[in-house]
Amino acid sequence: MVNSSNPMRKKLLLGWTVLSLALLYTPVFMLVFYGFNAGQFALRWEGFSLRWYAAALSNEEMILALLNSLLIGLFSTVISVALAFTYCLWAQRTRFKRLAGTSDSLMSLPLFIPEIVLSIGLLVMIVRFLKPAFLEMGFNFDSLAAVIVGHATLAVGYASLVLRTRFNSYDIQQELAARDLGAGSRQIFLEIMLPQIMPGLAAAACLSFAVSLDDFYVSYFLSTGGSALKTLPLYIWSLQGRKAMTPEINVVSSVLLIVALLFFCTGLTLSRSRSSVENLKGPT
Repeated sequence: MVNSSNPMRKKLLLGWTVLSLALLYTPVFMLVFYGFNAGQFALRWEGFSLRWYAAALSNEEMILALLNSLLIGLFSTVISVALAFTYCLWAQRTRFKRLAGTSDSLMSLPLFIPEIVLSIGLLVMIVRFLKPAFLEMGFNFDSLAAVIVGHATLAVGYASLVLRTRFNSYDIQQELAARDLGAGSRQIFLEIMLPQIMPGLAAAACLSFAVSLDDFYVSYFLSTGGSALKTLPLYIWSLQGRKAMTPEINVVSSVLLIVALLFFCTGLTLSRSRSSVENLKGPT
């Protein structure tokens, strides 16, 4: 009975998997497909054409929004990865392991907080505290700086999650041996720690950049609805406010999707590269 039912179970499992993947990726496929629409409306297919790709890629407003997203993503990634690295180094070296475990939970908590709640909290903190403090020091804390801080706050939890896993596999015995041989802290960091942690740093950076690139709520609240600074998601939001959406919104969404997937897949590949190498080497 059990053996005869196994093929049926496998077929049911395969069918359920195919159905789940279809439900997940059919909307994405339709989004990209309708970007090649020749008609004037985003939701009505009227033939194949590249006219809307040409229109979108020659749109200065869209290019500026894309450059803003890339610039914000770059700076927020540097900040979030630097903070995550510092935290993970402390958590790996501290003697208070229970405190480190509690800190890990607190670092991952923003991943589960609704983003709109986090965005409103960041808005209050920046308007009431950060901006006046910077103005007193003679610095202008504009919308660009506010969005960068917001994106870094949003991404630091993701970066910490990746780097914490990498630090757990860090071979501290090599560092101790190097110290016994007279190596300094700078040499140990550059020649021992950095090569071991680099795949995790690269993966954390790619993931943080992808998180920043497709963020909407933080950008919306910290740039006053996109009036002060427009990122690519905010530009897509402005397109849907028109009376009739053109296929340009599909094109811009496809561009955002491709760039985000590129960085996400790169980070995922890098995060697995180190473990794959170690599995090939086997135990020493």
